[in-house]
Amino acid sequence: MKRTAFVLSLLLLAAQAAALDFQEALGAAAARPGAISAQLERINAEADHLRTEGDPLALRSDRLQAAQELELAEAALEQARREAVAEITSAYFGVLLAEEQLGLARLGHELAETGLEIAEIRLANGSATELDLRDARASLDEAAAGLKTAESGSRLALSNLEGVLGREVAAGELEPVPDSWLPPLPALDDVLAGITGVPQFLEVEHGLELAAMAVDLLDPAYASEAQIESARTRLEATEQLVGEARRGFRLQARNLHLQAEDARATLAVQEDVYANASERHEFERQRLEGGLISTVEFRSSELELLQARLGLLGARSEAFAAVLELSAETLVPLAGPAELRGAR
Repeated sequence: MKRTAFVLSLLLLAAQAAALDFQEALGAAAARPGAISAQLERINAEADHLRTEGDPLALRSDRLQAAQELELAEAALEQARREAVAEITSAYFGVLLAEEQLGLARLGHELAETGLEIAEIRLANGSATELDLRDARASLDEAAAGLKTAESGSRLALSNLEGVLGREVAAGELEPVPDSWLPPLPALDDVLAGITGVPQFLEVEHGLELAAMAVDLLDPAYASEAQIESARTRLEATEQLVGEARRGFRLQARNLHLQAEDARATLAVQEDVYANASERHEFERQRLEGGLISTVEFRSSELELLQARLGLLGARSEAFAAVLELSAETLVPLAGPAELRGAR
């Protein structure tokens, strides 16, 4: 008896451990390999910076490069954590979508089985043909194949999430992502301002700083005219490249912002579609209770509702993905829970 109770308690603990919500999942962002590597790089850069600042023999160029490396490492860490958030969010929604698709496939299979039974009855009483029966069997075969695909997709999505989080997860225990967690879309001006802190942008700016310092350090007292002219030429070339890079970064940021806007617009449309489907389903329920339609017709309405719900979940997933990609690529400040920025 005691052994049975002990086993049951272990099973209960395992079930509880497998339960997961979105906030808890995002808490694993800082532990992703990319974020850990970036954290180590930052620690090393900070140590080098402190050592250089404390070195009385360090040159001006040494101090500038050490400061640049630290700034770059801090930006890379911020980006790595935001990329981890986007990765976890994608995997999390992947499981939710796969489970929704599985439920839809199961209902479709049930309706196909019912359709075959109805076709057999109608053939027996002379109100259907052999062709109708073959069509019903083909529909059932198609539904069975769809169900098998959905089951495989569910297992694959769950495996992907477990790999990302480094823990076992029960698909049915995932909590829905609250609507309130979708952060407002940042203003385009904020996005354009945020890209100045992106690692790739900083690398370009750092190159310009070093080129300018190279010119500043040269003096006719100890440098030849050719050396000074060469340094100035490199600075001019660097300035041109930096100008092109800045325009490229801004264009990319605008495109990402536009994609996020489009995703929000699609989400709004799918919310209306789902609301209409819910209203139609409730209307069909009333008709069923009034004896105006059959159970099969009502279940078909339920299938349409599930399809609308799947479309809504997919649109919500895309909206999250778009704003989190914008966040990771531009480091624009995001409103909402700190976990969306990879903070622990």
